Amino acid sequence: MPANIALLGSGVFAKASYLPAIMSLHPTVLKLHSIWSRSASSAEGFLSVIQESSSTLKPELQHGDEGLESILANKEIDGVLIVLPISSQAEIIRKCWKAGKHVLSEKPIAKDTKIAKALVDEYERDYKPNGIIWRVAENYAHEPILREAGKVLANTPELGPILFWQLNFQGYIQDGSKYQSTTWRTIPDYQGGFLLDGGVHWIALLRTVLPSNALPSSIISVKSLHRTHLLPHDTLHAISLPPPSSTTDSHGPKTQVKTAEYSESDVVGGIGKSTPTGQITFSFAPPDLPPHKAVINGLRINTLNGLVEVTCQFNEETKARDFILEVTPANSNSNGNGSKFEASKSSGPMDGVEIEIKMFSNAITDAKNGKTTKEEDDYGKPRDALWDLGVLEAMLESNGKELKVESLIGK
Repeated sequence: MPANIALLGSGVFAKASYLPAIMSLHPTVLKLHSIWSRSASSAEGFLSVIQESSSTLKPELQHGDEGLESILANKEIDGVLIVLPISSQAEIIRKCWKAGKHVLSEKPIAKDTKIAKALVDEYERDYKPNGIIWRVAENYAHEPILREAGKVLANTPELGPILFWQLNFQGYIQDGSKYQSTTWRTIPDYQGGFLLDGGVHWIALLRTVLPSNALPSSIISVKSLHRTHLLPHDTLHAISLPPPSSTTDSHGPKTQVKTAEYSESDVVGGIGKSTPTGQITFSFAPPDLPPHKAVINGLRINTLNGLVEVTCQFNEETKARDFILEVTPANSNSNGNGSKFEASKSSGPMDGVEIEIKMFSNAITDAKNGKTTKEEDDYGKPRDALWDLGVLEAMLESNGKELKVESLIGK
């Protein structure tokens, strides 16, 4: 039997992303048993949207504290999808665990690492051993193109080692737009504002694509507020430092120039090492530019023998965003290695929300049938989401000084 699911939350993301995914998966993968919102008006408004969009979805309507208690007490409901404001999620997650419900909760995992770490520790101690499933709905970690990019880097030794990388996300947020005008965003009671909610996606992208020896271990960053309506901050610039063990000697033989005979003592400042550092720019402050002038958002990875790029671009035909993966070998005459692998390009629509809900629902169905979901089939591990939050929190707290991610999230 498909998993019986309750959807908690009725905001913009629930309507724009969760509802289409649920409609695609209902009734073969899941059944939408109930919807809940804090107020009667928002719950009824969401139900109207559902009725206009689908003739097959007929969920029960609940709201307020009594409505939530009704959902948690209902033995027909297997799991919940939590799509609530960032600061509200931790309390609701705990209530759902205590009621024996499986949980898929939205990213970021919590509003700060202190709350998130306590939540993860409590789950692993008290609920995971009893078979309760908890996954964090970080859709970027589920995107097929991003996972493909990670496999390319892991399985193409001809690319050579990563030298350095740049991650860029810039997006204009108009004052009064639908994502900015809600109270919990206008006066956020969590760190970073849009930088937390939007930036954590791109940290998950790094985690999904980069090998561990190139991921941020420490951060040096500065933050700014350029536009008053996007408080508390709208821009981050960071340098990512990988684990010390990733630093190696430089690559390739010494120069072939015969006149360049030298010893290490001849080199002013000493001979350098190779470290796969990264640069990160997140900003919601840039002007609203025409498409041909807008910066393309994505990750650019320079390796010894080529370039791997993952970009996110608007598809004019589908009116939706696509991820694009492009691998470019170096010219064969640049180092003799560039032609050992082929150039390639692939793309696909952003499907992460539907995939994460499907995988969560299938895990519930497996559990009901006495099956165990394989570890490699879980892309929503809470400790991974804790790491995402830790990197972003380090970016928000560094203020120009090196800050270790481990100091925020523990080992």
